[in-house]
Amino acid sequence: MEQKKERMRKREMQLAEIAHMQTFVDRFKANAKLTTMAQSRMKAIDKIKAELQEEEFHEPDYVFRFPVPERLSRPVLQLTDCKIGYSEKNPILTKVNVDVDLDTRVAFVGPNGAGKSTLLKTLIGKL
Repeated sequence: MEQKKERMRKREMQLAEIAHMQTFVDRFKANAKLTTMAQSRMKAIDKIKAELQEEEFHEPDYVFRFPVPERLSRPVLQLTDCKIGYSEKNPILTKVNVDVDLDTRVAFVGPNGAGKSTLLKTLIGKL
């Protein structure tokens, strides 16, 4: 454990040193007097990058396994000649026919008050 911490600490120091040298190089590479120093620092950066400690891969502490679900039979959802509403005397939707299987894409479109939310609540079993 201590060795791992030491390697990580060394890697962080190497990265900080590279960043520090890179700022010097970026600032003075065009200066005629300091060009040779900048080139020297570039070589040092390349050398540090070659020796850079590899970042360790950590195995996860937890592994999730999801069971393969059983195949669903067709249709997954079916309503035939249904009356949908909050009271039996005054239904919002009548003669509703819906067949949904695994390949079906569904969109509920309509003006406010047309019964979209009521239909959805019926389909999920809340109404």
